[in-house]
Amino acid sequence: MIEFSHIKYGVLVAMMAILFGGAMGLSFGCCEDSIKGTLKGSAEQALSKVYAGDQAKADKVVKKSWVYMKRAHLHSQTMGVISIAFSLLVAWLSFPARAQMGISLLSGFGSLGYGVFWMLAGFLAPGMGSTGAAKESIALIAQASGGAFFVAGVSLFGLIAYRMFAKPVS
Repeated sequence: MIEFSHIKYGVLVAMMAILFGGAMGLSFGCCEDSIKGTLKGSAEQALSKVYAGDQAKADKVVKKSWVYMKRAHLHSQTMGVISIAFSLLVAWLSFPARAQMGISLLSGFGSLGYGVFWMLAGFLAPGMGSTGAAKESIALIAQASGGAFFVAGVSLFGLIAYRMFAKPVS
């Protein structure tokens, strides 16, 4: 039986990431034209000042912004599921409470934060004139969330490797 007391908050955040990604996917089904219209509208407002009237450049950024929206959807859901797997594994193997909580929270917040990063970058890019500028302006979100997720994964790997190969046999 898995004890959830140390992983419950991380699992909750990971489930929020999955729901966030799912809501984005549903919004694509019902409101794709509206979302794309918002992206186009943002680029149109910046057309003369940011794009110097170059409609082709604006259209290119809007198209790439839509790709970022899809990345947000996919990353949130995929990383959320992986986070739950990390959490369940660390609890099932009865690792120390701090390790369980740390891995669960880091991977949970990482999965939610990374999806939010891609969504924000997608919405910001058309008004900024560049997907690169949009990503750079919120890079700390990607670095913190991606880093948290990575640290959780490496920590879990290290704990499992220790348990399998270095822990003295009783």
